[in-house]
Amino acid sequence: MSFTTRNHYVPQWYQERFLAPGRAEDKYYYLDLNPEKVARVDGGHFFRNELRRLGPVSCFKMDHLYTLRFGEYAFDIVEKQFFGEIDSSGCNAVDFFHDYSWRAGSNEAFNSLIRYMDAQKLRTPKGLEFLKKLTGASSHQDTLKMMGSLFQMHATLWTESVWEVLYCDNSPTKFIISDHPVTTYNKGHFPGSPACKFPLDSLVETVGTHTLFPVDLNRCLVITNLGYVRNPQINPTKPRVNPRYFNNSVFDLRKIQTERQIDESYVRAVNYVIKQRANRYIAAGDADWLYPEKHLPTRMWNKLGGRDFLMPDPRKVHFTTQFIASFKDGSAWGQDEYGRKSDDNDPKVNRLRDKELRTFHASQEAWDSRYGPLDDKEWGKYMVGPDA
Repeated sequence: MSFTTRNHYVPQWYQERFLAPGRAEDKYYYLDLNPEKVARVDGGHFFRNELRRLGPVSCFKMDHLYTLRFGEYAFDIVEKQFFGEIDSSGCNAVDFFHDYSWRAGSNEAFNSLIRYMDAQKLRTPKGLEFLKKLTGASSHQDTLKMMGSLFQMHATLWTESVWEVLYCDNSPTKFIISDHPVTTYNKGHFPGSPACKFPLDSLVETVGTHTLFPVDLNRCLVITNLGYVRNPQINPTKPRVNPRYFNNSVFDLRKIQTERQIDESYVRAVNYVIKQRANRYIAAGDADWLYPEKHLPTRMWNKLGGRDFLMPDPRKVHFTTQFIASFKDGSAWGQDEYGRKSDDNDPKVNRLRDKELRTFHASQEAWDSRYGPLDDKEWGKYMVGPDA
């Protein structure tokens, strides 16, 4: 078996989802945001072309990015064994979410997607630099080892959030792809702020942070912290309630919001976020899509996309307070909506719930006022379960 030296930190199968249909070549427009400066023999210099036409095999790659070395020996087990299984199941999960509905296979797709997204967030050059900073690793080799230990660090936070898949089927402009595909946006953390200084992004556990993951040209998954949906007026830079990692949690697969068609201006705002949070490279099926800033009415970070940018519809969200599961052996397990052991007599918890219930209902009423009430069919699609 050959040794893998070329490591695609954005898998080729994922890249292929962003190729424009109907093209004679399987290539897209690949933009270098920081073109290399090359010295000339005469003492001058030139910059490499910032925009090229390349296919997935030539993009988002780096030699020996995942090679593990032990003395004189080198191993490609990270690429073949660790990422191999994650990519295999992740490919099917991403395809499942292109037209997500609660159906057979939803549970497997959800779990595989979370595994893939967490790996994808950490495996890029930017993600690895974040891990190095987070753990204090002294070398790239130590960082690779830490990646295996911290894999799935975001799974609990994403599971306790609200999911929506945005559609842009009717927009001439489509979603772009970057060298850091799983990124975050927080309107309180502009790109130049300390919270977003390379290699940082707004942390997932910050209450106003949205996680963005383009599924393909026409779909983008947005994951929003529950506390922000309940209270969109809260300071978005505060930590969410009970942020934690590597814990059990519960997610209702019936409540993933789908089929909201967004217009071209909204798509461009999403693409602008993706571009701003990229490390060095972005790509698209059309060259114009790579320059969303040319078309935006404003580039102010907290004004992008309009008032409810990236927010899911609060009218499609339950105000659930606790989950309890029983098992065949007679045991039971439960938690509240923020992963705490449920305690209905805790005055601090009750005060927070009372406040969130008021702000949540106010947000629902505001959406009714701005967008018109939901029709019965749409309301019934999400209001399923014992608390409907």
